[in-house]
Amino acid sequence: MKTTWLNKTGHKDCILFFNGWGMDASAINHLDTKGFDVCMLNDYKTIHPLEMDLSSYSEVYVVAWSLGVWAAGLVIDSINIKTTKSIAINGTQLPVDLSCGIPPSVFKNTHANWNTANRNRFNRRVLGGKAAFELHQHKLTSREIEEQQVELGVILDLATENTVPKFCFDTAIIGQEDLIFSPSNQWQFWKRKATVIDLVLPHYPFNYFKNWQQIISV
Repeated sequence: MKTTWLNKTGHKDCILFFNGWGMDASAINHLDTKGFDVCMLNDYKTIHPLEMDLSSYSEVYVVAWSLGVWAAGLVIDSINIKTTKSIAINGTQLPVDLSCGIPPSVFKNTHANWNTANRNRFNRRVLGGKAAFELHQHKLTSREIEEQQVELGVILDLATENTVPKFCFDTAIIGQEDLIFSPSNQWQFWKRKATVIDLVLPHYPFNYFKNWQQIISV
């Protein structure tokens, strides 16, 4: 797991952002960080406790997207940290699951057949279609195919244990046009666990937002 400070300029509030599988900062570089120190976590080939001191911050927010929702639970469970608000976007804490995540057969097939052509098809679905793909494909990482496949395999192995972390999000944003995590499966997981907010979004949600303040204010 990698940690990258997107902004660290001494603000009193901090956002921990757990990115999606295979992603890098391209996904959220356009978001204005004004008012926040923002730390991105990604690359889940390993999962380990945060090796940073957050005690100087008045408020700590957790924002997680897609498979980052699963990773965030594991990481936050492993450290002693009080969060002000936590927001899950288009993901669940049972990511490999027939009724609450991505069906195991689909997940396994994606991993086994990951290549350039299939990544392009997958990314079109992530962005919500061909037109969006042509406009925004640059936001979906330049990481190597092989590296992404290894990362997905690690997630598949760990997530199939079907153990929900103790850490639970306060708010879950469900994109009604999500073609990766079905909205109905997201609802099935989050009902009675978190405040659910429906938005008309594809799986990739960040074209909807201009800054981090908008996200934590939902």
